[in-house]
Amino acid sequence: MAAISTLGRALPGNGRGRLVVFLGALTIAFGVAAAWLHGQAGDLAGAASARNDALTDNARTAEVKGQITTAVNTAFSYNYADVAKTEKAAQEVLTGKAVQQYNELFALVRKQAPAQKQVLTTTVTDSAVKSLTADDARLLIFADQRNIRTDKNETSYSAAVFAVNAVHADGAWKISNIDTLTEK
Repeated sequence: MAAISTLGRALPGNGRGRLVVFLGALTIAFGVAAAWLHGQAGDLAGAASARNDALTDNARTAEVKGQITTAVNTAFSYNYADVAKTEKAAQEVLTGKAVQQYNELFALVRKQAPAQKQVLTTTVTDSAVKSLTADDARLLIFADQRNIRTDKNETSYSAAVFAVNAVHADGAWKISNIDTLTEK
């Protein structure tokens, strides 16, 4: 209040006129500050989105989706008669931490698939690229799985949703991390 009184005495005219001028100046000051802050926030948001090629590069986004779809279909489909073939093919589309994760997941398959005569077919039905840079991507994967147990002549169907990280290496996108989206 003291600042308003001091400013009011410095402005010419009657008290009411001085208050109007002061409030107008204050409004302009707030408007300029708000515009500047909005610009700063926009720059930060713009910088983040500018680093995400998934928002701007349709060709690269389609490339990573296509290659990772093929990788998932390959790595997560197997036939009990030749699980080694699936493991070998998976190693070509996986890298880094994903190799260890896959080997841990596939250990159970090696044990159960031949005994139960299982054939699992995984088909990616859709995927979304959350983030994409020159050499890294994160995708959300939606897949249908058909599991046939030929020992009991049973077929079951299920859906799977998980995320993967991918890296671009040696001219191809490879899965570098598998995130089953379970709480840890």
